[in-house]
Amino acid sequence: MNVAKLCNGCDDCNQKAPMFQVLTDEELMIINKDRYSVRFHEGEVILKQGTKADYLISVVEGFAKTCIEGHNERNLILDYVKPWRLVGGPAAHVGGKHRYSVIAVQETLVCFIDVNNFTKVFTSNSEFSEKVLVHCSGNYLSALERMVGLSQKQMHGRMADALIYLSTEIYLSQIIGSEISRQDMADYTSMSKDSAIRILKEFERDEIIILDGKRIEILSDGRLHEISQRG
Repeated sequence: MNVAKLCNGCDDCNQKAPMFQVLTDEELMIINKDRYSVRFHEGEVILKQGTKADYLISVVEGFAKTCIEGHNERNLILDYVKPWRLVGGPAAHVGGKHRYSVIAVQETLVCFIDVNNFTKVFTSNSEFSEKVLVHCSGNYLSALERMVGLSQKQMHGRMADALIYLSTEIYLSQIIGSEISRQDMADYTSMSKDSAIRILKEFERDEIIILDGKRIEILSDGRLHEISQRG
């Protein structure tokens, strides 16, 4: 995947990032101060769980996964992050350390925004602060829905949810790319890798999906939604 060149400044990027379109030139200069962009290759760590939360990140191109590193080398993928998602906000104000890691799934371009500069603009521009709060509220509601699914649905329902989400929200396609490994599917659905593979093979046997190497092609959205609703 070809990723855009590194950002020259927030004014160049402003037409792409809806949240920042309400800022004045002066406020964009504040956001741009101490901001820098980095290109990450597939599998590279963008933010490390436990490190100091001095910066927010905004995904410009590509996409990444947020995951909690648990006990006994078990990880839980919280979500997948696409443009123009802001990541890392709560950690800057509660505890001061990142509570999860962010890892590039594809080659990904990320902007690092200084927390103090972001806070200055947040407190001075009410329209911007409202957009940020709406953004954070949406993330929170999505997390609640995920928690209900993981805690109350059986493995088949959780796998159906994962396939629907990746298809409709991340890839915007019936084909889920090879970047999403079988281990990722397991970590996202809170099951073992063996269980994830077994359920995917059952879905293939039932002609719901096709396993094409590492790729997954969805044949029947309707069947997946039925399985999701049954839980």
